[in-house]
Amino acid sequence: MGRRHTDVETLVRRGTDGRLYMAAQDVTALLRDLARTFDLQASTGEAAPTEGRATPRRLDGDTLRAVAGVLDAQADEMDVQLIAMAVRR
Repeated sequence: MGRRHTDVETLVRRGTDGRLYMAAQDVTALLRDLARTFDLQASTGEAAPTEGRATPRRLDGDTLRAVAGVLDAQADEMDVQLIAMAVRR
């Protein structure tokens, strides 16, 4: 199993150009962890917390699972692209 973003501190660094950067493996781990969270919420029926609201907003399970699927697919695609870039080195 891959590293979860909650297992270690996600480092954000400022490049010489002044922009903020984080490691690609941290981004994919974050996407996958968010997907797992949405899947868990879909399974348990828990409400998704919404900042600034007194009561959490409820999303239906199908929507949560769809979002989780998109996040997993984005993480997979990013991994494929990163592997291809590493092989070309």
